[in-house]
Order: sequence, then structure tokens, then C-alpha cells
Amino acid sequence: MMRNQFIFFMALLGWCTATQAQILETYPEGQESYKGGNIQFYKDFNRILKEQNAQPCSDTKEYHVFKVVVYPDSTIKYLKVDEDIANKQKCAIELSRQTAKYMKGWKPAEVNGEKVAAVARFWIIPHELFGDLPKNYDPEAHLKIASFDGGMNNFRALVVRNIDLTRFKFDSTVRLEVVFVIDREGNITELELAQSSGLKEFDDMVLAGISRIRKKWKPAHISNIPVPFKFRLPLVFATR
Repeated sequence: MMRNQFIFFMALLGWCTATQAQILETYPEGQESYKGGNIQFYKDFNRILKEQNAQPCSDTKEYHVFKVVVYPDSTIKYLKVDEDIANKQKCAIELSRQTAKYMKGWKPAEVNGEKVAAVARFWIIPHELFGDLPKNYDPEAHLKIASFDGGMNNFRALVVRNIDLTRFKFDSTVRLEVVFVIDREGNITELELAQSSGLKEFDDMVLAGISRIRKKWKPAHISNIPVPFKFRLPLVFATR
């Protein structure tokens, strides 16, 4: 499983409600959702594609983040895909679902010695999964995260330049967190507040300041394919 705390939609740990049961949003640290880990998952996926005489997708840049709930009895349920994503990744989604139903290595998560339902995620890049796989194939091992010219400190400095701290007077350090997605073109999208400073007017000013930043990021890449990437960014302001 992917461990980087920023990877899109994997940074937040917690519980969600689905089908009237509690489901872990991601697997606990150190636990695998498939017997043998990611490497064995892709070996089995590749073998099943061959056995089923599946056909590759026509678009070699197509990919899909395949998400399933793995239940305590090792059965799975596919998670609903956003309609816009479904239209763009139709072939990869169909391959994922048709192949996954033959896979037998699903492992439920465990909490305090009890098996629980949890969401498992895998990068499916169809054109790489046909033919013979490279040794220890695992696309997550080659993920390059989104980056900003000069690094995150430069981005934070740009945020500060885009807001007016003189409008507010605080007796102590102010903290808040935002989340946003860097899309495949390097733009900031889906910007929202993750943790408030406690003052809505200040929060709104920070969000507006970030939204005015037009300098593009270098998008994340996996197997040389640009992919959306979600950041959770803490911000600290010292005012006088």
C-alpha cells in the first residue's frame, strides 16, 4: 500500500459509513490488502488477463485508481466511481473489475486482533499489465509526487505574499490546514479548508490568496503518466 502521507486521498485516516457498516478508509500501517502485497497483486492481475484473453485499452495513457472494500470474510465490493472519471477511464475500470473477480488473495484489515472492512487501492495502468511484467512490478514504487519550483517553502512564501496579514491582530501563532489537488496540467484544484484557524474571515482570505496563485506545479507522474495528486498543507502565521 502507498505510504506517502500526501498521496491523493490517502492522507486522511478515519472511519466512513457504508452499507451500514464501519469501513476503514485505508489499511493500518504495515498491513497488506492482498496476500504477497502489491507485487503479487500485479502478478495475479497479469496472469488473469492472459487466461481470460483480455484486450488492452487503445489509449496507452489510460489509468485507473482501483478501489475496493475488502470485508472480513475476504469478499470485495467495488467503490462507486465519479461519473466524469468513469467516462475518461472506462476501459481501465472495466478491466479492473473483470479481472478482480478472479483474484483470490484479498486480505482483510485487522484492528486489535479483529478483522474489519477496509478500502484497498491499486494503480491500474492497462498497457503495462499485458505481456510479461518486469521483475517486482509495482507502479507505486515509481510514483513521482507533484512538486513546486523551489519546494514547499517557496509555495508557502507565495501564499503569504498573496494575503494581507495586517488586517488581523492575533495574540498568538495562527494555524490552519488546507487540502488541494494538483491536476494533470499542474493547476491547483479542489481547494478547501481542512482545519480552521477559528476565524472564518481569516480562513476565507487564505483560501482566496491560494486560489489567486497562477504559477503551475509540476504534476505527479506514475509510469510517466501525469496523474492528479492531493496535498494536505499545514500553514502557520505569526502576527503582531
